[in-house]
Amino acid sequence: MKTLFVFGIAFFVAGIVIPPQRATAQETVFNVPSQDVLAPGAVYGELDGPFRLSDPKYVAITPRVVVGLGYNLEGGLNLPGYINEGDKLWTAMFTLKHGQSLDTTGPWTLTEGAHVYLPLTSGRDVGAFGYVMTGYKLMGTLRLSGGVYAATQAVTGTGETEIGVLGGVEFAINGWLTAAVDGYSGKNGLGYITPGLFVNPFGTWIFYPAYQISNVSRDGDSYLFEVGYTF
Repeated sequence: MKTLFVFGIAFFVAGIVIPPQRATAQETVFNVPSQDVLAPGAVYGELDGPFRLSDPKYVAITPRVVVGLGYNLEGGLNLPGYINEGDKLWTAMFTLKHGQSLDTTGPWTLTEGAHVYLPLTSGRDVGAFGYVMTGYKLMGTLRLSGGVYAATQAVTGTGETEIGVLGGVEFAINGWLTAAVDGYSGKNGLGYITPGLFVNPFGTWIFYPAYQISNVSRDGDSYLFEVGYTF
């Protein structure tokens, strides 16, 4: 039943689509999907770099590209990246996200999406992840988002398909600096709370320094640095 739920929420809510407020933005807050959808034809590229300075030390780099598809849809691909330690099992991830405003003034948004994880090494299962979220923007500076997710065992890493909650808070300090936090419930491969900053002083470039706090163990905590560019 849970597995059916994963794929069921991947089918998007039908209705009259009103364009979301921002034309170009990142695919996620840090790890949780954002309420933004790229404008048709826009392309966003990103490098994600989690790392630890204490044992167990590691450095990882994952490239990501997202394309605005029109009709308030965007599609993305996370490519197999680099990690200097541990089990080097490569997985590509395909993403699809749909977002819309829920009223003409635009403070309420609804976002739905699905990810498919395709392992590029033998002995690994295909994984699926789906979510439905709503967001609300206050006073033009504070945006709240929250919803539910479901993920198969290949994504959770616990041997079970799991359902949980996800959410984020974004506060625009000024035109180029935003403080944010996002997170997933659950003691699984998704389970992190991540506070950090969006730093956007150069227009099309954006930087994300953050710290990931594991729901499982302090050995799972890590720094995170992301850099993105909108073409």
